[in-house]
Amino acid sequence: MGELRRNLLPAFTVLLAVEIFVVTGRIIGFDRAIHLSNTRGMGVGRSWASHPLVIVIEAALVLVVVFANAWRTRPLLAVPLVVVLVAVVNHAAFYRPHPALSRADAVQLITFLSVVMAGAGLLLRMRERSRAALATAAEERARRDERLDMARELHDVVAHHVTGMLVQAQAALVVAQQDKDKACAMLPGIVEGGTDALGAMSAMVRTLRNNGTATATTDLAADLHQLAEKSRLPVRTSIELAEVRPELGRSVLRIVQEALTNVRKHAFDATVVEVEVRSTGEAVLLSVVDNGTTRPVHSGGFGIVGMRERVSELGGRFFAGATGDGWLVTAELPLEVRA
Repeated sequence: MGELRRNLLPAFTVLLAVEIFVVTGRIIGFDRAIHLSNTRGMGVGRSWASHPLVIVIEAALVLVVVFANAWRTRPLLAVPLVVVLVAVVNHAAFYRPHPALSRADAVQLITFLSVVMAGAGLLLRMRERSRAALATAAEERARRDERLDMARELHDVVAHHVTGMLVQAQAALVVAQQDKDKACAMLPGIVEGGTDALGAMSAMVRTLRNNGTATATTDLAADLHQLAEKSRLPVRTSIELAEVRPELGRSVLRIVQEALTNVRKHAFDATVVEVEVRSTGEAVLLSVVDNGTTRPVHSGGFGIVGMRERVSELGGRFFAGATGDGWLVTAELPLEVRA
């Protein structure tokens, strides 16, 4: 279907050029139209096609087609199409009778207007490409900024685990002077701490994209309640959480924060916002739903992009979209760290 739509404009351009040439040939004679004769040929002379209103409509249609080709058609195809169409129109402008313009004036006018419309189409094409490039650059800039923020979090997470390993190692050194067996018994704890540090670091590196600024503590449920209170929204919370690792809790908190931020920005008429977060044996399930006015998925920012990427990098599932009565954000984040 998309390919068919892309081919409609070039096909219509060809048909329009053929129609103009055929009408010109009928008016002045086909021998003269293809320069085989210097006489008037067998044309019908003046007809309905020579009426000034018909000429104006035909010229306007040509200019619109020139503009559309310069804007939408691939350049390698648009250039020959526009050149051929303008040449056919100039041929018609020169040979057809015009009550208000001389032949030279008619050719100059249609050429000038065709150049203007082609230029306008090219400008619009360049503007759209520029907007797309700016949007891509802005998103990449947001990614870089967030990586700097997440680098600080990475330092905190790794420092926490490495500090525990260091304390255990120092204790093992002290104990080893008197009881080597007891010191060896402490080694599995150090190995486990190193494994946890590696897993936490890997998970944090894979979540180097987010728009939130919330600060997580060791009590995720309390953080979520506090976040709901500070949102200045009519939030109803339902939170049933077991203990989760810090980096996962941070992701949960930031996803909920971004979802509430989107409600505040785009759902001005929301009267109820429901936040539900609960943990199962394998994952943390969260949802934020409101009854505000439905808005488009891409509403100017990168919040949904960030939430989707964060959930994806943690190996979870994510959805954001209209429900018919409002807007829903839901995510499933696995408890297990992917090493």
